[in-house]
Amino acid sequence: MNVKKAVRKLILGSTYVESDFEFKKAILSGHFALMGIGLSLFYLIADYTQGFTYTLWIYLSAIAVFSFSLHLHRLNKHCLANYFLLPVADVLIYLMASSETPNTGTFVFFITATLASFAVFGYKHRLLSAFFMGFTFVLFLLAYFVDFSILPIRHYSEDMVLLNMVVNFSVALPASVMCIYLQVNYNHYNSRKLMESNALLSKANKELDRFVYSTSHDLRAPLSSVLGLMNVVQTTENISDIRKYLGMMRDRVHALERFIKDITDYSRNNRLEVVKEKLNIKYLVEEIWDMLKYAPEAEDIRMQIELPEELHLETDPNRLKVILSNLIANSIRYHDVSKQDKFIRLRYQASAGGFYLMVEDNGQGIDPQYHQRIFEMFFRANETSKGSGLGLYIVKETLEKLSGSIQLESRLGEGTTFKVVLPL
Repeated sequence: MNVKKAVRKLILGSTYVESDFEFKKAILSGHFALMGIGLSLFYLIADYTQGFTYTLWIYLSAIAVFSFSLHLHRLNKHCLANYFLLPVADVLIYLMASSETPNTGTFVFFITATLASFAVFGYKHRLLSAFFMGFTFVLFLLAYFVDFSILPIRHYSEDMVLLNMVVNFSVALPASVMCIYLQVNYNHYNSRKLMESNALLSKANKELDRFVYSTSHDLRAPLSSVLGLMNVVQTTENISDIRKYLGMMRDRVHALERFIKDITDYSRNNRLEVVKEKLNIKYLVEEIWDMLKYAPEAEDIRMQIELPEELHLETDPNRLKVILSNLIANSIRYHDVSKQDKFIRLRYQASAGGFYLMVEDNGQGIDPQYHQRIFEMFFRANETSKGSGLGLYIVKETLEKLSGSIQLESRLGEGTTFKVVLPL
């Protein structure tokens, strides 16, 4: 793995490539440049030992161009790097192939060069790839079917011819496989992304159907109730009855307000990007409790915030606020009126595996038969619930955006603990 990172560092330096596919193409092109340098050095030494000193300037020039191509990659000029790499590689192959016996197998590099042009340029520059393919084919014909060579013919021994053939094939084969693997990998990546997108789309369509049905019902019900109560008030002269009806109308309006807030939270979570900031968890919980503690249901509930003052976490503050607000509001809404000491407790744990926030209460608890369903959209475990059925669903979806999760522990009649798991 360290060697792989070192090679990537050598090719790209500190350059950042935004697209994964462009990154892989740049790395592949860099590998070809490194192979070209290595192969040129090998044949430079081999020719020198055989007494063919007139090829040295060609190999040294090729090494210089391949090195310059690497330099361009480090400057984030990947397409320009390929303009230097591929033509020089083609010309080098032609010069060598035309000045030696075909038995050395140098011609296999013409195939590799063609595959490389399609791999590093991609579909966007496919016409350029086609041009290089034609250029490579013309050089192949000139090398083997035209009795002309720029360099003097080099006559190798049989052992040297065999060695050249083995080396050429051993380099050309993996280089060609790398080109094909890039395309296979890219097709696999696109196929996987398409399957994920289809799954998300299917999920979104199902949720949209439920959302439209449940939203229309949950918006209409409080409004119809308020309209009905207004009609009753108009025919009532008793002040105490009027006050009672007004209180009922206020409850319906608050329910509608909560529902609209849940819809807004759901929309924002799907639409907005994750923005991470370093925040003080205890201050955030205290802020949430200050907003919720004046609700009528929270009047006799004791809040225990067992979090240190210096506890900080780098995460999206708005999303974490939505998560904790929903969980604390749930603990308030489903408290057990029969208990004398009603409490909500916030605790935490931190380990190498992640950061855990526990929201614990001694409220009504949740029937075990509903434990697998309470995070579903619009699911209400309690028929008398005044909630929208969106709260815990929003918590789960929001945590997924933060690469987190949530766990439930609850006993009916004893209380509930939600464990929020966040990455460190």
